[in-house]
Amino acid sequence: MKKLYFLIAFAGAVILSSSKLDDCNILKNNAFKYKVGSKDVLVQFGEDEYIEYHENKKYYIKSDIEWLTECEYKLIIQESTLPNFPFKTGTTMRIKIDRVKGKKVYYTAKLGGRSWEWRMTKVNK
Repeated sequence: MKKLYFLIAFAGAVILSSSKLDDCNILKNNAFKYKVGSKDVLVQFGEDEYIEYHENKKYYIKSDIEWLTECEYKLIIQESTLPNFPFKTGTTMRIKIDRVKGKKVYYTAKLGGRSWEWRMTKVNK
């Protein structure tokens, strides 16, 4: 009986972990939004490029994406027109997807020894 419970638990873990990997593919070549205060920020993921648009596309932050795993990537900032943007070209941020639930992606971002949890929601392009 113990072997059966172990087998069921193992199979469940494999199924859950594999579906999480599949869910992380939602990012590639899609658009998302998140909020900064009451303002929406539009995010577009490409295969190798990430762009954030602020204030209805008045300003942007462009970064290269380096995929580390299906659910983890680094953003390397390349260019920004956002006023008072505190990070320089070449600054790297590491992002790990914690979970995907429907159109919502929950993640942890790390930069300069700090980390924070956030979420973004998939939108139609």
